[in-house]
Amino acid sequence: MKDLLFVYNPNSGQQIITDYISWIVDFLSAKGYLVTSYATQQAGDARRLVEELGYKFDRIMVSGGDGTLDEVISGALKAGISPSFSYLPTGSTNDFARSLEIPLDIKDATELAISDSTKEIDIGKIDDKYFVYVAAFGTISDVSFNTDQDLKNIFGRSAYVFEGLRKALPLQSMDANHAIINFDDEEIEGDFVHFMVTNSYSVGGFTNIISENVGLDDGIFELTMVKKPNSLSDLNKIVSALTNRKENEMVILRQASSFRIRTDKEIAWSLDGDYGGSSKDAKIEILKKRICIKNGLKD
Repeated sequence: MKDLLFVYNPNSGQQIITDYISWIVDFLSAKGYLVTSYATQQAGDARRLVEELGYKFDRIMVSGGDGTLDEVISGALKAGISPSFSYLPTGSTNDFARSLEIPLDIKDATELAISDSTKEIDIGKIDDKYFVYVAAFGTISDVSFNTDQDLKNIFGRSAYVFEGLRKALPLQSMDANHAIINFDDEEIEGDFVHFMVTNSYSVGGFTNIISENVGLDDGIFELTMVKKPNSLSDLNKIVSALTNRKENEMVILRQASSFRIRTDKEIAWSLDGDYGGSSKDAKIEILKKRICIKNGLKD
């Protein structure tokens, strides 16, 4: 028998995972797994569980949104353990599942979870915290996670910036963060309404707003910085840059292996869509090929 820890968030997304628990346990049992299951009770629960008890398991399966996945992986890294991870995406956006081509159908994802298709991927570390695919701050840093799905369906990836900038209007009152950003051998200083470092093909449910050259295991993350707009012309340039993935004077798009972000005031970080603390001086490093996770990617 092979031991497996199954951590699931019963309140994630449309709360459908509870309908499949019996089927999942029966399926895994039939495949020779001895399953220990745990339903998270509150935020941070999955992290604490894995940090305290994860060492007992070589395999950990997660069901929930990207935030639940973040907690489980963060808990393992905090504990210094390296189990094989698998993911049943049941959240609202499921960004990282899209990047790993994990099916959204729970039964299909469960079958993939015990397959031989394992990939080593990079993980981000910001100070003493970890993130799986995105670290962000700014006026529109959380918009991708809250934008109405109908708006996404109608306007596509442009809805991401439209909604964020709409909430920040009028332009004169838009909050910006003055920052000095160092990445690899380059330094840029300015007033930014949005900053994010990513390792994903999808952010907030939007695909193709990041570079086409995303590598999940290359030791490089993608950087997107949006300067504060002062006119409608500036807004148009921002939308154009993000829509076409082409840098201009309002949007900076780069790739780097390390980052340092210094701001003139405390900023709140969003890590994988959840609050990740605040700081005035943050360092981001990339832990290359730090975890192994089951995936549907083709070789």
